[in-house]
Amino acid sequence: MTNGSTMSPGLTDFADRLRSAAAGLDLTVENRPELASSTFNGGSSKSTSLSPSDLPAECHAIRIDRFNIVLSVLPDIPTLEAVRETLRRCRNQCVVARSYLGTNETLDLQLLLLGPRASERQAAWRALALMVERDDRVARKLAWLRPEDEQQDDVSFSDFLKRTFLARPWVHDKGKFEDAALDELSDSGASTPGLPRTLADDWERIALDETKSPDDIVTALVRAWQRRGQA
Repeated sequence: MTNGSTMSPGLTDFADRLRSAAAGLDLTVENRPELASSTFNGGSSKSTSLSPSDLPAECHAIRIDRFNIVLSVLPDIPTLEAVRETLRRCRNQCVVARSYLGTNETLDLQLLLLGPRASERQAAWRALALMVERDDRVARKLAWLRPEDEQQDDVSFSDFLKRTFLARPWVHDKGKFEDAALDELSDSGASTPGLPRTLADDWERIALDETKSPDDIVTALVRAWQRRGQA
């Protein structure tokens, strides 16, 4: 486990980028080193600590707003065995972290994992990252797979942020979306009391479609509204 100045350059950069993104949103940030420790809250003996072999080799923890975040790294090689072992250790670390959190705080615990250089476009890594993110045990998990070219890190990290709690898709420059499709709803009887059950079902299906981009979702929602009541 590592903290502060002992972190690797990659994990340090990851943490700094998250801090910078939070600062840009005027969110408070603080270090939470106890969440990255080997000892459970209230313990000081061998029986209340985990061994290094059961915890990630590299780990850091911060709090942004109400979200407590454990940061760690994925292995260098995209093998199922290596990723599963990393995931096991990181889940253990999150169990330690949860011992320091209140009941409501545990609901917002996040595990953010840093992928190796050039993992972004590798099919093997993309599949393994998806497996990691589908594991909802102990904490929500997200992986940033980095590009091969360091010059592309800013763009890649920006795309990663769009999948995190730091995303703000509803914040725009004034007037940028004055003619947005959703505005049509205000002029098309959207205030009519009640919604047809079929429309509500359509909206739920559209909103949960992970293959659609945000713009595609907006367009589909508007079209579903326009079709309401039609046979």
